[in-house]
Amino acid sequence: MLISGFRLGLFSLAMLHASQAGAQVTSRTDTVGKWLNEWHAAGTAAGLSEITYENRDGKHSPLPPGLYPQLQTFQPDAKSGPPTGPAVVLRLNPTVGNCSMSAPADKGGSLPRMYQMDPSGQKFLMMQYLANNLMIYPEHQDHDPGANGIGGYGDMYPSNNACTLITQGSSGSDQPFLKAILATLAAFPPDTQRTLIQKRLLIPTVQSLFRQANRQVKTETDYFTGKAHPVVFDAADLDEEKMVRLAHEMRPPMIPPVVQMEVLKETAGAEGKDFFEAGKPHPSKLADTPVSIARIMRERSSESTLVISARKSADLMGRPVKLQWHLLQGDPRFVSLESSPEVPEARVRVRWQPPIQSVRGLLSHRIDIGVFASNGISTSAPAFITFYLLPNERHFYDAQGRVSEIYYQAHNPDLGLPTSPRDLRWLQAMRAISITGEGLRSRLTEKLLPPAERLAISQLWQPLNEQWLAQQKIESDPAKKEESEKLKNRLLDDVAKALHQPLSGNPGSTARLAIEHSLEGIVAFTDLFPAFQKELLTLAAKSPKTTAVADIATEVKRLQDLNILLEENGGTFTTATAPDKLTSADRYYLSGLNRTLLSQVLFPEVLERSLAPAWVDPRLTTPKPWRDVNRYDESGRLIGWIRHQGRRTAWFDPEGRHLPEGPKKPELAQPVVYEKTEKGVLDWRVR
Repeated sequence: MLISGFRLGLFSLAMLHASQAGAQVTSRTDTVGKWLNEWHAAGTAAGLSEITYENRDGKHSPLPPGLYPQLQTFQPDAKSGPPTGPAVVLRLNPTVGNCSMSAPADKGGSLPRMYQMDPSGQKFLMMQYLANNLMIYPEHQDHDPGANGIGGYGDMYPSNNACTLITQGSSGSDQPFLKAILATLAAFPPDTQRTLIQKRLLIPTVQSLFRQANRQVKTETDYFTGKAHPVVFDAADLDEEKMVRLAHEMRPPMIPPVVQMEVLKETAGAEGKDFFEAGKPHPSKLADTPVSIARIMRERSSESTLVISARKSADLMGRPVKLQWHLLQGDPRFVSLESSPEVPEARVRVRWQPPIQSVRGLLSHRIDIGVFASNGISTSAPAFITFYLLPNERHFYDAQGRVSEIYYQAHNPDLGLPTSPRDLRWLQAMRAISITGEGLRSRLTEKLLPPAERLAISQLWQPLNEQWLAQQKIESDPAKKEESEKLKNRLLDDVAKALHQPLSGNPGSTARLAIEHSLEGIVAFTDLFPAFQKELLTLAAKSPKTTAVADIATEVKRLQDLNILLEENGGTFTTATAPDKLTSADRYYLSGLNRTLLSQVLFPEVLERSLAPAWVDPRLTTPKPWRDVNRYDESGRLIGWIRHQGRRTAWFDPEGRHLPEGPKKPELAQPVVYEKTEKGVLDWRVR
């Protein structure tokens, strides 16, 4: 049902239903509907007679019939391409459409993600953007709290752009945006709409207004932050009335400029030396268009650098254009934007960084940079420069800012706490964190949580637990089903409120923050397994998660294979590096084991976490069960790396060739090839 390729540059004349330009704009009776009809009757709003609507999901989520009587409806024919699924043919007439279709997140994902994965798809999105075509798609499972499919996968999008609208949710979540976009188009004054259509600026202008009207944008400065430009939009942030007012007030001289970019120079890596894949690797250049530049950041180098020109950015009236370059998502410590008001160029330098919390609170592996153009009156929608950091990789740096080590099969970074505040597992978490006792769990949390905070959480838990007990008493009684549901909903609401309530012992904290802080504190305890191995294995044997003992064994073997843990006589384990000499990489590897100990042994009733490595789209890369420790000479020049894999070590020179006798005999260097195994991971052998 879904199309994997994109046929570009094909044009189709739409066969359209005739409509009456003089008919009322909308049958809506709300404020927006009244405005549109009044303005159109007065001749100050253009209406929708020049706009076409296209539904591409077989009317699974159609625009309600008669909502916009002037709107023309696209009628597919033999030349217009497939009638359902992702759009693959440009429409000559100004067209707004929607398609509530998607594959599961781990089987291809949403339609916009399919476009973003393919450079030709990214090019087609740009062509739509500059041809008065806009499609609206739901994210479905590509932008939900959680990790590895427990709850969700986090932010799955490898890039960001203003060429489409992606809506939070599944089928039907596109409808509020569809209605708002059409209302905005209808509100433009006739001469403004006519100019926008003729100059093919309709969608860039609508995107600018849509983002300025976002409810998260409370100041002018907010427009230049990630608040206004998330990869996915929530209907709760949609301010349709503001969008319509802004459109109605726009005269042709107020039309914003359009940013147009091109890459002048960039660093590039070589396969087999800077990154490793089997066969033909997925292109690292996901997008190279005037309105979006997207890269997969997978090289061994310490940073990626792009020099980008926006010299071709232009204003409709020929006015001078002022450019602004802003970091929208990412850690500013690791992103450098060097630009000058005199030259329409910027040098973008990006260092690898751990996954971050997006403005929507989701785990994201993407860096977003927005480029804005202003003509002194209006500001454009952003053009995007994005970097996607592969979720299966973890890079580490030394004191000189050089990459010291890279791990290619990163663990799932999620703790496994509930993704929703209305979850009874939070009640269990409050009890587990606050209860005192002699057990290992209590001893650990006592070290991390001050007594006053423990007491405050306990006081929150007690009345909630009484509510839960009362609800449990009547839950099994069919005659009291309705009452039981009311009690349960009230309890879930109260749990959610309690989580965000300031703690009496520390007004700067909340129950949720204290729980997360305590768990992350245990994760950071590098001596957890070596020091408490016997006690942990005893608890594992009694865990309600029956695979706990085997799960620990799997994690321990992983660390043995990486030469992080060593087994001593008697079956006990110690770190290969002395505790006082552990590197940040060593601590990271041990934290993966600790996360498994938390979810399977210490807090099994609270945490639900996937034990698999961090999920990565197999179209982008193949996970690799090794870590590479870089070697530098005294001048700081990379002279090769040591690969730890399967409890063995292998030496490589800086060109990626194997050194069977180590670095003392570089003349014996052997080329290697990389192949995908039956287990779905990468392996290598001498050619």
